[in-house]
Amino acid sequence: MNAWLRSPACQGAVVVLAFLVVAALNRQSDGLWFQGDAPRHAVNGLFWWDLLKALPRDPVDFALRYYARYPVIAPATYPPFFYVLEGLAFAAFGPSPFAARFVVLLFAGMAGLYTMAWARRWIGPLAGWAGAFLAFVPGIVIWSNTVMLNVPATALGLASLYHFRRWLETARMKQLVLTALLVMVVLLTYYPGASVLAILAAWAVLRVRDLRFVRPLVWIAAGALIAVVPLLAALRLAPVHTSRHLPTIVFLTRPPTWTYYWGLLPEVVGRPALALGLAGCAAGLASARWRAEAVFVVSWIIVLMASLSLLPARDPRYILLIAPAFVVAVAMGIACVVSAWSPLGPAWQAVVLASGLAAGVYSAARIDVPHVSGFRDIASYLQERAPTEAVLYDGEYDGLFGFYFRSLDPNFKQRMVLADKLLYQYGPTTTFEWRQQSNVTSSDDVVNLLRSQSGCRWVAIEISRNEGLALGQRLLREAVKRSEFEWVRSFPITGADERGVDMCGMVGVVNTVAAVDLTFPSLSERRFLQIVPITH
Repeated sequence: MNAWLRSPACQGAVVVLAFLVVAALNRQSDGLWFQGDAPRHAVNGLFWWDLLKALPRDPVDFALRYYARYPVIAPATYPPFFYVLEGLAFAAFGPSPFAARFVVLLFAGMAGLYTMAWARRWIGPLAGWAGAFLAFVPGIVIWSNTVMLNVPATALGLASLYHFRRWLETARMKQLVLTALLVMVVLLTYYPGASVLAILAAWAVLRVRDLRFVRPLVWIAAGALIAVVPLLAALRLAPVHTSRHLPTIVFLTRPPTWTYYWGLLPEVVGRPALALGLAGCAAGLASARWRAEAVFVVSWIIVLMASLSLLPARDPRYILLIAPAFVVAVAMGIACVVSAWSPLGPAWQAVVLASGLAAGVYSAARIDVPHVSGFRDIASYLQERAPTEAVLYDGEYDGLFGFYFRSLDPNFKQRMVLADKLLYQYGPTTTFEWRQQSNVTSSDDVVNLLRSQSGCRWVAIEISRNEGLALGQRLLREAVKRSEFEWVRSFPITGADERGVDMCGMVGVVNTVAAVDLTFPSLSERRFLQIVPITH
């Protein structure tokens, strides 16, 4: 039994099983509930795969024409690595959100296996079971079952930290090459993932005597610069988006800037792991045997929190890389206790492990991963009733509707129009404060604009009891009650605050639209005129 408890194969199998169990507990969710990012991460996979298949001479023109037909893609704000893998999954299994969830799950398993490898190498063979417990951390439970970039960035960032530390200890070029490649892939996956560079820099300072300059470093650094290309493109194409992510002096001098993420630790790692992890760090720092490990883990936590505190955009999921650090800290604390007391026999170790895993599964089962459903039914209805027509959509869940709309339109026959592009604009610009600008001042304006410039006979509107509406949204809802429109049917939406979608049809003549003008006030001040929607 002792050999089984120490076996990396057994531990790895349980790590994979733990993530599969957590995924099965949340099988009802398609992973697109988080608005508006998650569905856009899904539809971006379809866009990038279409782009790679077409290999156009002018990728920007291709993206604009694609956006003119499906205005829910966001190719300028996120780098492409995850989307290429996601597109490959769509090509293999069909454009399903569960294919995208599967890709995220693979990265979650990768994070678990690297946590296992870390604990085995620097704490002890038995500590490898820590990798399985990563699956039960609250932040990991939620975001490993949601189509977001945070878990992929966490897995890749953790892998780069692991190989960099091995290079510090062994000076083997293989470890340095892996570090450089993984950092490059992190930057090609998620820009906030660059926070891992701050941790690497801190560790380099801590172990400056172990650093050795070698000629291949120059070539590795040059190769890593490839990852900067998408960022430079984003800076050029979306300067407004970039400007609101830059910190100001006022922002940096406010105390909440530096305390925000510390207050979120219970939400991200859970109170038990937080308490045990802090105790483990303290015990490690107090122990000569574990002090080196504790310094690495503590610096990991502090530097990550400090670097991400610099960014005005903030959310609990941004510090997800903190989760494996706390899991390792808990394992270190247990190792400190075991080294001070007589260890349990293998049979009791197996009992304690099984009890811990059962408690972890129970804890994970109590965490609710949201699920929003009903939008596929709307897209299916429109595919059947209006397979070659344009549809105007208004509502918070436009991205979720847009993913299903695109996934059920493989031949690029339909076209989606967003009300918040045609009738009004409502969103952030140079700051994260939302501003609204209306292109209409009355319901007459709405009717005239829809007839002359939208090309849409079909109008889909989200209806919610607790909805704060912009002026253009209120006027649209007034307009569809007029005689120029006829009610078609309503679609119930579950998991979204008693929300539904009303489908209406415009009566009379609707002018055909062959080209559209595109503006992106939250990204750039540029205007793109008379863009012809892409065709297959």
